[in-house]
Amino acid sequence: MPAGDDGVSEPYRVHDPIELAQKLALGRWLVLRHEHLGDVCDLGTWIEALRLACADLDVIEQALIIPRKDLTVVFNAENAPRFEQVQASIERAELDRWLERELSPEVPTRRAMGE
Repeated sequence: MPAGDDGVSEPYRVHDPIELAQKLALGRWLVLRHEHLGDVCDLGTWIEALRLACADLDVIEQALIIPRKDLTVVFNAENAPRFEQVQASIERAELDRWLERELSPEVPTRRAMGE
């Protein structure tokens, strides 16, 4: 889905640290809802796996852990989003959590959306 005026697109779920690092290299940022870590991985392990994947792409990642909201925001330190974009992403993550909306595993294609 095209990004809105705030630069935030429809959220989707990505598990692979390499794919996440590639998205950071492209200037995107991500918001991790801590409940998505599950029982298999803790936050420190997840951040370290992402950090290793970013190092392979020469991406300097910056992780902002927001304990009060059980969220972590990660962005490319050399291409940081604006405050308003991060704020809109956090608000969207909280709305999806409140609505108990599950994220799709990938971005919907235009064909699937009927365009």
